[in-house]
Amino acid sequence: MKNLIIIGSDVYARRVIKCIEALIKSGEEISIKGILDNNEKNNVKGYKILDKIDNANLYNDEDTSFIIAIKNNKTRQEIADKFQEFDYYTVIHPKTHIGENVSIGKGSIIMDEVNIKDNTKIGNHVIINHGCIIDENVIVEDYVNLLQSSSLGKLVKLDSLTSIGKDVLVIPKICIGKKSIIKNSSIVIEDVGDNCIMEGTPAKIIKKL
Repeated sequence: MKNLIIIGSDVYARRVIKCIEALIKSGEEISIKGILDNNEKNNVKGYKILDKIDNANLYNDEDTSFIIAIKNNKTRQEIADKFQEFDYYTVIHPKTHIGENVSIGKGSIIMDEVNIKDNTKIGNHVIINHGCIIDENVIVEDYVNLLQSSSLGKLVKLDSLTSIGKDVLVIPKICIGKKSIIKNSSIVIEDVGDNCIMEGTPAKIIKKL
């Protein structure tokens, strides 16, 4: 039995708890030990907040794995860098379709009704929300976040720390640079550089970070 500790207590923690409960129901031998967060809540969905995130080392043992359930990409990276020695659990909802020759990195969270097609690489600490479609031969680097019902065409590459909004479509063979943000309901039809905020159909740069 693997004990899981969730880092974070916002809406993403609630979604991750639902995924884990679905995995437990499907027969996976895991349990939720509790939550680490810096707020004053006592529990989230009935699971106890054990301590502050800075005290995570107190809970690191051979039977425990951690999940960083925080939306902000940079914050996930900072926590993972601080606690590099931890074992991070990869959450894949049982109602997700994973194709052949797909790799998914440590600590990543794949929610329900996601479709990841063949020969795709998902990095570490990536969050892919409900209903996303990722076509063949896609590369998603570390600390990326895809919101609900977004679609990536074949041979798309998302660089690290990129954020994709809800209902976004990225057409095939597009590269999106590091730390860029694609706003909800946008359609990306050309390559995007680093540190760009894009919006529209087709998406245009509205701001440089």
